[in-house]
Amino acid sequence: MIYLLKNGEGISMREITTSLYTFEDLIKGNCIYVDKTKYIYQLLKKAKAQIFCSRPRRFGKSLTISTLEAIFEGKRELFKGLYIDSTDYDWSVHPIIHIDFANGNVQTLELLTRTILETMQSTAQSYGVSLQEDDPSLAFKELIRKLYDKTGKGVVLLIDEYDKPILEHIGSMEDAEKYRDYIGNFYQIIKGSERYLRFTFITGVTKFAKVSIFSKLNNLDDISMNPSYGTMFGYTQDELESYFKEYIDKAVDDTGMKRDELLAEIKNWYDGFKFADKSLSVYNPVSIGSFFNNGSDFENYWFATGTPTFLMKLLRSNHIVLSDLPRRTLNGTSFNTFNLTDLAQTSPDDERLTQLLYQTGYLTIDKLLWSSPDKVYQLKFPNFEVSYSFAQNLLSEYAPKASATDNVTKIRLAAMDGDTEAMIEHLKAFFSALPYDIQVKEEKYYKSIVYTIFRMCNMKMMTEVTTSIGRIDGVLDAGKHLYIIEFKLNKTADAALEQIDEKKYADSFIIPAKEKGQVIHQLGINFSYDEKTRNVSDWKEEIIGK
Repeated sequence: MIYLLKNGEGISMREITTSLYTFEDLIKGNCIYVDKTKYIYQLLKKAKAQIFCSRPRRFGKSLTISTLEAIFEGKRELFKGLYIDSTDYDWSVHPIIHIDFANGNVQTLELLTRTILETMQSTAQSYGVSLQEDDPSLAFKELIRKLYDKTGKGVVLLIDEYDKPILEHIGSMEDAEKYRDYIGNFYQIIKGSERYLRFTFITGVTKFAKVSIFSKLNNLDDISMNPSYGTMFGYTQDELESYFKEYIDKAVDDTGMKRDELLAEIKNWYDGFKFADKSLSVYNPVSIGSFFNNGSDFENYWFATGTPTFLMKLLRSNHIVLSDLPRRTLNGTSFNTFNLTDLAQTSPDDERLTQLLYQTGYLTIDKLLWSSPDKVYQLKFPNFEVSYSFAQNLLSEYAPKASATDNVTKIRLAAMDGDTEAMIEHLKAFFSALPYDIQVKEEKYYKSIVYTIFRMCNMKMMTEVTTSIGRIDGVLDAGKHLYIIEFKLNKTADAALEQIDEKKYADSFIIPAKEKGQVIHQLGINFSYDEKTRNVSDWKEEIIGK
């Protein structure tokens, strides 16, 4: 527990936990709980409801399941002071079946079967009933009916990470389809048991398609992109400043930053996730909790909780690079045809990859472009934490033998020192580690790799900068040095530099650079796709203002 001194007195600060605690553990442990029971009450007002909601990992889905469990167990004392305690909710106790695929073993169908049957059997025992069936789907059906008959109350179904059995096997089309069919048969039991159910809540990473896994469960109310529930998971700006006020005050002291500056930097690093076009953006709970628990140190917390290996392999196989991702668009209707097993294809189409990047949290809604005849969203990286870490992992996937972090550090130091020769040599070292079979004979490919590297350097890198008579490939702001860069493929560095001069790319930067005391480097870089090179073949620069 952390203590602050205020007016000479010790004041206890409630603990922040990012562990997988239950709601009851959080409350009894006097930990911070950001009250989301207003949204839960809205869901529970109906006599019966079947709800689905997808969110990226580590956004509080399991905590929400646990909160619902405590509510249906009638543990009102845990909710003292929370929104739902002030409502007309009746707090009646209902039998609960809680299936947690997040922590279950799904490596083989046999282990998945055992996981489900053990859950059914332990639930049955806790309510004093016995099961005869040894098939998971039939045991599920039997359990629902017997709990209803035993208690006379509608059964509550809580299913966490419904899609994990499929996502764990997305690398193989055959396995993915096998698990999809298996788990689809299991979920179909819900449809035939509706008369015995009071409430169903299903969560997962990927938004379901009604034509896929839940094809026969057509009564599910999908709130994944419903603006009324857009901030049900994650923390809004107001919630951050209200619930974590003491921690923010301490962070101001620890960092020496002004409060406004600190909040702006926290927002830049960890805010920006948006799940509906008319909703506020939210912070990831793990990132915020870890930030305050680690001495207000700006690091990559959420991303570090799990490297998306299968996703990076998909992007590599499709020759996707970082500059391909911002400003992507997504069609709302496409979700209804999204099938997880499509991702097991050797080369899933671009739309499927964009859907997966959105659903796993690496891209988020920027704005609604238009809503008729179908909603079309423009996407973006949510924040610096995600974009930086994503670039790092993508580069590591492209060049597993290269030390991306080491090269980035050296490139940044060279750029900030104005040592163009050293910067180019380190770029060449990285490209030399790229496997030949993933390289593409396109100027865009090489430009994008360089852009990704500079993005990781945490220096301002603008691409495709429009001027009155042309478009600059890249402008890199490295403190005292500003680089105006033109790339060529299978041409010459002279040709690149001539284009910078002819189109007067530097003109609009000369006065601002002079005011900042910057040196301008006009830099032409040529790449060669020759099988003996496939790297920077030559470069040339002209310096202004040195």
